[in-house]
Amino acid sequence: MIKARVRFPGRTLGAMLIGLIVVVATAGLSGASPAGGGGSKGSLTIGSKNLPGAQVLGQVYGQALAKDGYNISYKENLGPTEVVFAALQNGDIDLYPDYMNTVVQFLGGTGGSDVTQVKSELDSALASMGIVATTPAPAVDVNGFYVTKKTASKYKLKTMSDLTKVAPRLTFGGPPECEQRDLCLGPKSQQTYGLQFKEVKKLDTGGPVTVKALEDGDIQVGELFTGSSVIPKGVVLLKDDKGLQGADNPVVLVKQDKNTPELDATLNKVSAKITTKQYRKMTLAVQNQKEDPKDVAATFLKDNKLT
Repeated sequence: MIKARVRFPGRTLGAMLIGLIVVVATAGLSGASPAGGGGSKGSLTIGSKNLPGAQVLGQVYGQALAKDGYNISYKENLGPTEVVFAALQNGDIDLYPDYMNTVVQFLGGTGGSDVTQVKSELDSALASMGIVATTPAPAVDVNGFYVTKKTASKYKLKTMSDLTKVAPRLTFGGPPECEQRDLCLGPKSQQTYGLQFKEVKKLDTGGPVTVKALEDGDIQVGELFTGSSVIPKGVVLLKDDKGLQGADNPVVLVKQDKNTPELDATLNKVSAKITTKQYRKMTLAVQNQKEDPKDVAATFLKDNKLT
């Protein structure tokens, strides 16, 4: 995967690391701060990964729970899945948001692109760990292949399979390591779609260089992130009709002894409003505009009538 959010293809390694990094996780848990709520429903500590999107999600869920009567504290920016999941298992935090397919693969599962199947696999993997997962949000942040509306119309492009037929006439632009990465143009992608472009330009990772090249016509196909890249106007996302990308929808992982129907209801109500468009808006506000995740989350909750 091209993204900063790391995937772990070595299943057994991920599982083994859980026990090994408890010390690291504990060392990184600092700076917890109380936030709102009268505490009538008890106290909860929310963790977050070291990604802009994950940080704002932690605040979104935390502020919603505080409004609902929980006394909330935060342990933020802890690290990747291995570190934060270990903190959850160790009881240093009570819940945290992660990405469904990422967690499944980290725990040794297969994962995939079907949301229902991946959620079922996640629930099975967590069953013996004393951890439960909420209903996934509709948002997804994966590699997306974009073309301009003009290119889509000219070549009748709606899906990635459509792109396969005309790729030899087009120039592609994306991350420098794209041809080595399975979910971009690497081996798994080639097995799935067999994309052979006229030229592959090594630009940037989901950023402004690729966007400009697409807008200027220097490339006809650009790889961007559906939930954390600036998506220019006048472009079309080609449908991943063969399911190359995983179902990396946001979910909240909760310690089972802290889980209640009321807690679930609050978290799921919030998750239902986290579309890819909303997630991208929040992520870019933190990532590019350097806004405080706390403020971005508060705006989202207000705009969606969740506070």
